[in-house]
Amino acid sequence: MTVMTQPNVLLLTIDTLRADTLGCYGHPDNLTPNLDRLAAEGIRFTQAITGGSWTQAAMPVILTSSSASAYGGCLTALSPARPSPIEALAARGYSTAAFSTNPHLSPKTGYGRGFTHFEEFVPDERDPLLRNLSGGQRLLRNRIFHRIVTPLGIQLRPARVYNPAQEVTASACRWLDGVQAPFFGWIHYMDIHWPYHLEDELTQPDQLAAAWRDLAIMHQRASFKRERDITPEQRDRFLGLYLQALHYLDRQIGRLLDYLEATGLAENTIIVAVSDHGEEFLDHGRWGHWESNLYDEIIRVPLIIRLPQHGDATVIHRQVRALDLMPTLLALCRCPAPGSGNGLSRMEGTSLVPLWHQPAGSYEVTEAICEMHRPPWHRIAVRTSRHKYIWDNKQPQQPELYDLQADPAETTDVAADQAQRAEEFEAVVRRHLERVALTEPSELPDALELDDTTRRRLRALGYVD
Repeated sequence: MTVMTQPNVLLLTIDTLRADTLGCYGHPDNLTPNLDRLAAEGIRFTQAITGGSWTQAAMPVILTSSSASAYGGCLTALSPARPSPIEALAARGYSTAAFSTNPHLSPKTGYGRGFTHFEEFVPDERDPLLRNLSGGQRLLRNRIFHRIVTPLGIQLRPARVYNPAQEVTASACRWLDGVQAPFFGWIHYMDIHWPYHLEDELTQPDQLAAAWRDLAIMHQRASFKRERDITPEQRDRFLGLYLQALHYLDRQIGRLLDYLEATGLAENTIIVAVSDHGEEFLDHGRWGHWESNLYDEIIRVPLIIRLPQHGDATVIHRQVRALDLMPTLLALCRCPAPGSGNGLSRMEGTSLVPLWHQPAGSYEVTEAICEMHRPPWHRIAVRTSRHKYIWDNKQPQQPELYDLQADPAETTDVAADQAQRAEEFEAVVRRHLERVALTEPSELPDALELDDTTRRRLRALGYVD
């Protein structure tokens, strides 16, 4: 295959992926051989920091290289004032396509901008009517009930709330079959987002009953509720389901990588794997990705970039930001960055390319910012390679400060003992808020109107009450 002058790009965003569950990031089990293969052939960043603690806040940072709270925030459709690297690539002659399984990431929410092909996956399923009847959920959680009805051909499993990776990968490969190069493809996978259940595993009566019991526990302890504690046994089950789903997802990513190799596209395709945020399993007493959690189990994410003909594995320990991803890809594609000269509508990130050049070039960024912004509540984490500072506008006089070298689990707040350092970090927060204020729209954007199907999916995924 002839190598093209402009590289292709395939961006894989994996919802809810913790860095420490990948083998290349130290997990002892062989759960992710395909993602590990990417790392073995590419560049792995050990300290990549996302820009938001849940999908709505993280994905604008990744795809537009702008802060979650900028341009009116992240709870409505993406503002057209945000920079659009995808449009810049399309103007450069790139074929662009997106494959999204998350209802927050759709043309309705502004993510179709710059894409000539956008597939939004919406599972066409409903929960059994029994779930909404008085006493119905108790029956669905009862294994004896399923042992009675399953042999009669009645299989009452929970409805899917996202399409599985197998379907998404197959659709992406069909697009790649006919695409004109160069191309930019974005695939967003949801398989390890709770409720974690794999459809193919829910066939036996005991499995079906257990799945319904899981949902009851999850919804009582979801991001928006804390009515019951999760027991260690329940935590272990959820973590086991999560890891099982991750192993399944890795196999589907392996199918995609094999396709690229078989078609010759791998010879000139940059492949990026990154997560929008992680997941907590009682690390700090909570479960899931509760939005106010700005500890490292949520904000330190895997980031792997495989370049054509890169050679041996490269590991970069310097802290970097998800904010830097699109400037990096534009630099690799030799594509001019979008934005105006007045400082607005410009990408905030910096290219990471100098970090793997020999000798290493300059990358001067030392601070990463991650936000939880649900007005009027605003929490901001400022992270360096040594410290984490967390500011909360509800209690601005009580910040948290952690020494990540001495206390990587972030268990001991040293803000009172290191008041001067805390003040220095507070100045970083003030400067960030001032930059954000420059992008405030003259009118607040309208709230998104959700149809019944979208609202049901968001509720099942823990996004709305």
